[in-house]
Amino acid sequence: MNIRQIGVALLLVLSACSSSQERVYEAQQWGDFSIHFQTRPEVLHPGMNEFLVLVDRQGKRHIPDLLVKIRINDDGLQQAMPDGALGVYRRALYVHDEKKDQLHVLLSYHGQQGELVFPLTPDAKNVTAH
Repeated sequence: MNIRQIGVALLLVLSACSSSQERVYEAQQWGDFSIHFQTRPEVLHPGMNEFLVLVDRQGKRHIPDLLVKIRINDDGLQQAMPDGALGVYRRALYVHDEKKDQLHVLLSYHGQQGELVFPLTPDAKNVTAH
């Protein structure tokens, strides 16, 4: 086997080990803000899961005065911590039932508040295969 064949074989093995489906959740708007989220692990399971809320305002990701709190259903609100100046806010939350639970995102910015609700199971059209 030459180096090229080894490289191709390694890529095939690595791709076989990756997730077969990556969930893509649709963004929602709140004023000038576009909000969507990702999860770690990508495929949710009952128990603790990390949520990454991604915020973009007209192409700008650093919004220093934005406060983001999240919760699952009626669980208490938890402040999501900013991950640097990237427009990413992180928090681990307990998922009870990934098919029925919803992620609630409470946003506070310059005296205004809004809440967005995201289903944890995206529509089939939003799930893209790798």
